[in-house]
Amino acid sequence: MSLIRLENISKGFSSGPLLTNANFRIEEGERIALIGRNGTGKTTLFRLITGETEADAGAVERMRRARIVYLSQIPDAPPDKTIYDIAMGCFAELVEQERVLQELEHRLAADEDPAALEEYGELQHAFTLSGGYEFRTRARQILCGLGFQPDDFSRPFSTLSGGWRARLMLSMALLREADLLLLDEPENHLDMEAREWLEGHLRARPEAVVLISHDRRMVNELAQRIVEVERGALTSFTGNYDSWLREKTVRREQQQRAFARQDAFIQKEKAWIDRFRYKNTKARQAQNRLKRLEKLEIVEAPPPEMDTAAFQLGEVGRSGDIVLTAQELTMGYNGELLYEDLSFSLHRGERLGIIGPNGSGKTTLLRQLAGRHPGLAGTIWTGANVSPAFYDQHQQDLNPNTDLLGEMQAFRPDWSGQLCRNYLARFLFTGEEVFKPTTVLSGGERSRLALAKLIASDANLLLLDEPTNHLDIASREALEASLADYEGTLIIVSHDRTLMDKLAERLLILQEGRARLFLGNFSDWRRKQQEEQAVAVPRDEGDEEKRRKAVESREQKKARERKARREQRRIEELEGHIAQCESDISRLNLQFSKIDPTDFQQAQELKKAYDEAHAQLEVLYREWTALAED
Repeated sequence: MSLIRLENISKGFSSGPLLTNANFRIEEGERIALIGRNGTGKTTLFRLITGETEADAGAVERMRRARIVYLSQIPDAPPDKTIYDIAMGCFAELVEQERVLQELEHRLAADEDPAALEEYGELQHAFTLSGGYEFRTRARQILCGLGFQPDDFSRPFSTLSGGWRARLMLSMALLREADLLLLDEPENHLDMEAREWLEGHLRARPEAVVLISHDRRMVNELAQRIVEVERGALTSFTGNYDSWLREKTVRREQQQRAFARQDAFIQKEKAWIDRFRYKNTKARQAQNRLKRLEKLEIVEAPPPEMDTAAFQLGEVGRSGDIVLTAQELTMGYNGELLYEDLSFSLHRGERLGIIGPNGSGKTTLLRQLAGRHPGLAGTIWTGANVSPAFYDQHQQDLNPNTDLLGEMQAFRPDWSGQLCRNYLARFLFTGEEVFKPTTVLSGGERSRLALAKLIASDANLLLLDEPTNHLDIASREALEASLADYEGTLIIVSHDRTLMDKLAERLLILQEGRARLFLGNFSDWRRKQQEEQAVAVPRDEGDEEKRRKAVESREQKKARERKARREQRRIEELEGHIAQCESDISRLNLQFSKIDPTDFQQAQELKKAYDEAHAQLEVLYREWTALAED
């Protein structure tokens, strides 16, 4: 039986129908990606699956006792609770069993009560089968994978920003036992490293996963099946995102050819019927052909592609050869440096991508380059005839006291009202929508409005801070295509790996208080990292290393390489010890499940050996984490 079965589902709201006679099945262990434009009903589908909303028509069937975890249903935590305590809340039953086992151990140490001994054996057997000796390690692994450091575990929930709270909610969803995991844009607030960890983690999970995501690389990595939500219908494709693109194109072409063939046949038949239907010798034949046409199963023309915002950037004024020069830029907060003595130049037409973990200073650097932040030190020069424009991912420049049309007219006072309306229509703001107040716009609408203003600036240097946030996949691809054809110069901050692959020619990587330049796109950078990790020896980093030699002494470089080699050797040793320790713990867990529940002495010996192995594993992990962070 399917985990979930939706049959002929219809659902609408006051704005009109959203889903019409839609059918959808989820089988055990499947990994499915739901894709479609914003507002087509993807999240509504999740709410129908969980029962959070009811269908107007049709049936929703769920496998009996199926455990469904929906990321958006994870409640907020009490503000005074720590990150670790919140994570442990997912294992309330195991934590309670652990407490009872410890109490029984104390009782048995003082007095070998046969009833307590039997209770202890039964409880320990159940505790072992439920993963009682692994759940704390599992919680730490997931928290660390999503970017939390061990030192963060004691932080109260109230001290977390919105982004880190979203990460914690995601970790709680991943920690819960489930048969079906529903993830609605889990990549939000995750940097590139956390996204890659999440992809690997979800690939290894046995339960079914249904994913709504605008991250094309994540969909490619995870999806075994694509379900497109469009015009109220659900269409299924086997394979990942790239396979879906190819298959959809093939299906449209086949449907168009079939429609054209049938239409030509129908027109030919109608012409023959019109010519001979009133001739006595042909009238009967004409009637037969007419009946045959009436019974013909009509092939519909493929529906037109849904409207996409037109992000085309027009011609821009030619700037000087050197567009921007940064010298010895330095920035930090509370005594911790984000980057120091950063120097580079940007030439006309170049595309520079800035990447790094959350909090590494990417947006701060972009604002400093745009003249919106003074930094701690450094100088920035712009070249001749350079006209810059800045895209703020939070759209703080939007006036909260006006509407769409007023915002556009204020930005381009030289444009007439009708010209502003025509221009806004390019970005899918039509009719009465142009009078919507900016305060009620969705995230996607705010992004489209900010991009409309950016394009209307006719700037020849664009500084873009997460320009694809809140955009659906179709809009992202349209924006990418426009930026690829842009004649000016680009500086882009983004966690969108596909965007960085298609646009960036050079990367500036911010990490752990250092800034380094790399010639190539994101995939080139990841390959370089993997090669270096494979050989475990620092390699020459091409153009970036040449630039760094100008500000670093040879002896400093040699000392750093010696330290890196020592640390890498120690990391390899630790990984070997960790693997052995985890193997020992697995062996002990197996022994736990096989011992006689009444043999308290053997249980105590195994428990002691397990505690020692687990404590040793914690020590090894702490040392490994400290070295890996250096």
